[in-house]
Amino acid sequence: MTDRASRAFRWLSLLVFGCLLAPGVSAAAPGVHAKAVVFGQSACFSGPNRQLGIHYRAGLLAAFGERNAKGGVNGRSLELISLDDGYEPEMAAANAERFASKDDVLAVIGGVGTPTAKRIVPVLRAAGIPFVGHITGADFLGDFKRNPHVVNLRASYLQELRAMVDHVVRKRGKKRFGILYQDDAFGRSVLKNYQTVLREHGLHILAKSAFSRNTHAVHAGLFILAKADLDAILIVGPYAANAEIINLANGLGHDYIIGNLSFVLSSELRKRVETPSDRILVTEVMPNPTDTKRRIVRSYQRALLAASEREAGSAPPVFNELSLEGYILGRFVITVLERLGDEWTRERFLQQALASGVVLIDDWAVEFQPGTNVGAKFVRLTDLGQRIDGGRGQP
Repeated sequence: MTDRASRAFRWLSLLVFGCLLAPGVSAAAPGVHAKAVVFGQSACFSGPNRQLGIHYRAGLLAAFGERNAKGGVNGRSLELISLDDGYEPEMAAANAERFASKDDVLAVIGGVGTPTAKRIVPVLRAAGIPFVGHITGADFLGDFKRNPHVVNLRASYLQELRAMVDHVVRKRGKKRFGILYQDDAFGRSVLKNYQTVLREHGLHILAKSAFSRNTHAVHAGLFILAKADLDAILIVGPYAANAEIINLANGLGHDYIIGNLSFVLSSELRKRVETPSDRILVTEVMPNPTDTKRRIVRSYQRALLAASEREAGSAPPVFNELSLEGYILGRFVITVLERLGDEWTRERFLQQALASGVVLIDDWAVEFQPGTNVGAKFVRLTDLGQRIDGGRGQP
């Protein structure tokens, strides 16, 4: 396809999407009722990585519950239909089809994972449903021309990798890099970004291996990397797989610097790693969830405690980056609803979600530049021994 034809196709795609979201088409205001507004969620609530979905949903519901206790938004309570996809793309696609066919949600929010997002995105694009706050930093979600219905509230994997590799090269003096990645859209997306960042330092991946999603059979890949005399490796997966690989590496006596991305959920990784140390790095895209000097953290903790108190017999809340991210997503959605005035349609919701200018949620900033759909760039680097970096990309 020529460049001219490609540009024409992109503009046509945007035009078609605009028609799908036009007020005349959306006159019934899907998901909007006299006393409630309903959102959909597809995330993993079962399987080896279920804590990702459970904690994200807990923070989101804490924000909704906090606002519902004050009467909701314009007299409408906030409701969430959560469907389990087990971190499996086929289940995620089926959930997206259900939201599209039932037509009973204003937007789909709070999803988890790159492989699931890859299947959800085209279904929601065809149905004209906004897709907000999915936990992934994959490049394709930041392609506004192709996916104008997507709203990203976290930094990209490319930004996370730049923070990590820069630290490993400049502060730790390491130059021999390898990667062990989940063999799906998540792992392959990060692999591409990793190659880009290493080239910026004049370096290359010296060894790579892969493992299957939702499996515990992750050991073979580490033995492949051991042949390359590496001093730093990146593991691209969720907490269950990454912890097994780290424990095996430590058990075999390897002294690698081991990098993990924010998707790993560091609080769960820390529980499973037998020997935590400052060699195990994790990038984070949220502030420290126990840092009560930040107003957003104080608000989040109060909301999570209140949610726990509303549920008789529930365990004390767990403060971690993922439930904090869910809380920020919920607060962002509420802010968008407050901007809608009398026009509660999918088109209006998306327009206000991506409106340029800074949106402050307490002292946490979300900002979309015109023609983009990525509203955050904050990254901080931590390790399982102590925090390294207070973060960059936020006031």
